[in-house]
Amino acid sequence: MNRITLSTGVLLAISACSTHSDSPLQLATAAEGRNTRLTLHAAPGYEINARVAPALVIETGAVIRFTSAKLSADSTAFADPPTALLTGRHDRVHGTLRASVCVTAERVCRSVTLRL
Repeated sequence: MNRITLSTGVLLAISACSTHSDSPLQLATAAEGRNTRLTLHAAPGYEINARVAPALVIETGAVIRFTSAKLSADSTAFADPPTALLTGRHDRVHGTLRASVCVTAERVCRSVTLRL
């Protein structure tokens, strides 16, 4: 299995979904009441592996886990983008995101580590 490490510059969307051709994931933030909703989006041609749920380790050491109620028919991928709720309002998210993404056509999965 290949391991891919991407930097903040390669990823992403903080506050708005932007794209980068090399990134299999995008992170979006949105205000939800007094908190911040984090949503992971897979780039075209990728799926987020549901068997290894994505997790964000924030600067305090707390682990924020992403989930979605809707999975693929075989329960291997998230059918809806996985989300997590981060306490408080945050314009930027700092920490380390770990996820497993799969190439849809090949069913090959890779670990991705993103430093935010």
